[in-house]
Amino acid sequence: MRTFFKNFQLIAPQIQNSMLPALIFACAFLGYYLYGEISFLAKHNLHFIFWGSSVLALFGLFYFNRQKPLFFMLTIILSYMIINQLKRTYSLDYLSSSQYINLCFFAPLNLILFYFIRDKRLFCRQSFGFLLLIFTEIALGEYFDKTNIFISFNSEVDGINLNTLSVLLFLILLISAFIKCNITGYIDDTALFYCALSIFAGFYYSASSTALSIFFCAANLILFLGFTKNIRYILGHDLITGLSSRRAYLKDINKYPMKYSLAIICIDNFGHLYKAFGYFKLQKLVKMLANRLSELEPDNPIYRYSDDEFILIFKNDNLKQSYEKLDNIRREIAASEFMFSRNQKGLKITISGCVSEKKRSDSNATEILLRARKTLQKTYQFTQNLISKA
Repeated sequence: MRTFFKNFQLIAPQIQNSMLPALIFACAFLGYYLYGEISFLAKHNLHFIFWGSSVLALFGLFYFNRQKPLFFMLTIILSYMIINQLKRTYSLDYLSSSQYINLCFFAPLNLILFYFIRDKRLFCRQSFGFLLLIFTEIALGEYFDKTNIFISFNSEVDGINLNTLSVLLFLILLISAFIKCNITGYIDDTALFYCALSIFAGFYYSASSTALSIFFCAANLILFLGFTKNIRYILGHDLITGLSSRRAYLKDINKYPMKYSLAIICIDNFGHLYKAFGYFKLQKLVKMLANRLSELEPDNPIYRYSDDEFILIFKNDNLKQSYEKLDNIRREIAASEFMFSRNQKGLKITISGCVSEKKRSDSNATEILLRARKTLQKTYQFTQNLISKA
């Protein structure tokens, strides 16, 4: 039973992240099959919803400087525009047009690229490269249309709205995205997987204007809500360790009980560790340390306050009780070995800390933190791997 609960705790975040995107896709899928073709007014409303959510999402992505979801959104918008334009121009003959067949090649190819890039700030050299790629694809699409070139195994539609090559590319995207979002468990990876699934359904049933509107609206909605949820998570959590962030601590300082103690924990020789291991290995080490702290103190809130500092709140504990708990944590960390890989020897690190109890004269946790930090700085002048009281 204990093993079951432990395994459930590992998959619970993934289930939670998947619930809303999966529900939106399921509603779109069931809505299309249950109601079939909808009225012109309903289609018009869906069209309005698509462009309204696109504008809102684009403003949000520009404001928060997010590259990965923005290029995903651009792919959705361009695909939706081109398909509707082709349907107005060729009616159902658009399925055999070179523009549509080539779009069915470029769209999943771009989605694969944008799904697996590392999310960076929007205004960087890589973003200009992606924009240049999109403009190049548009130019190639126009050239292929004039020369009647089809990027597919054959120029037939294979009885559906996608040719064999396009279906293969979408399957590669969906299978690899499904594997990645289950491995990482990240909110944006999960949302983009269901977004890609909705885009695939939109292309697959693109001959129906109802299906096209429903599934592309669902893709937009999933991306927008996933992006919003991810931003809220980022603002309240440290992305490296998964612990609550400094922002969350500043938000929670007035929510603690009347009686509590605050401990500040600092990684010893942090600068030396950075020089020895570099940024990425050091972040991996910090994550392992954060996991160990969470194991040793699972019932009290832990915050990553800065690169080398953590804050631990001992609820309803006095100074003596908190000091004993924090000193026990220090000894456990000193006795632990942190493994970067199975083939490497375990690394030993130490921590220092200071604990301070809330006094009646303290208006909030900030004053307690400043008192603890001042005492810790004095201790650091003489020794490390030590817990002190403020």
